[in-house]
Amino acid sequence: MKVLWTAPAAEALKRLPASTREEITSRIEMISEFPEMYPVRARDPYAGFRYFFAKDWCVSYTSAEDALIILAVFHARSGR
Repeated sequence: MKVLWTAPAAEALKRLPASTREEITSRIEMISEFPEMYPVRARDPYAGFRYFFAKDWCVSYTSAEDALIILAVFHARSGR
């Protein structure tokens, strides 16, 4: 499955420490094989999208046909 990043998500990833980036990219490799392995978010603004936590960061994503789309990477305490 192809992995696509929104520009804000890609920029946020670049600013993270190397160990956090590695954890996130490792999990994204797994979810590209099993996109439904994480729960669906119930709260806005990302209601209906899947998410996972990596250290203190939350990654929101969705899948569409043959692509995994990384929507956002934000600090878990931001309350989004």
